[in-house]
Amino acid sequence: MGNATKISKGDFADTLYYWLSEHLTDQEVKDMAHEFRFNIKGFLKIKIKKKLYEKFYSELFTLNMYLIVFTCESIIKDENKRGDILDIFHNVVFERNIKVTGISYNDWMKFMKLIYNEYNKAMEQESLLTPILLVANEFEKNLFGKITSDHYVRFEAGMRIGGIAKQLSKTLQEYDIE
Repeated sequence: MGNATKISKGDFADTLYYWLSEHLTDQEVKDMAHEFRFNIKGFLKIKIKKKLYEKFYSELFTLNMYLIVFTCESIIKDENKRGDILDIFHNVVFERNIKVTGISYNDWMKFMKLIYNEYNKAMEQESLLTPILLVANEFEKNLFGKITSDHYVRFEAGMRIGGIAKQLSKTLQEYDIE
């Protein structure tokens, strides 16, 4: 990483957190819901329904968490350094976003590991689809309870997820973690 910016593990974990936050803004949630044709508005399509919005937000949150972990596993070759960074990152996310829900850190991490495993299983399937499209399928199953029949939506969503993962990877490779 010749011209990479030197950064501490803690600052790198904060960078991951800020990236996560940027991809969970209200506008990003609405855009992704539209991309997946997930209706977050009520019957008259005038006002956003809180429960539908929260369901989509929750799924998008876990998808982005997975993409961060997956990308770190791909670009940070030193397992100890990667483990330290991901521990710090998960603690930051927990303290800033999850702790207020009342769930314990250990229970939350068990839940997140289950989600990460489901996405990993999806990527390991023998299929003609690319791994990113398999992740899009899994995300779609989590949202709708099944894969919908609209291949165009899945492809577009997969392309968006792939773009997000590529952008994250490119951004993270600009750093040399001390």
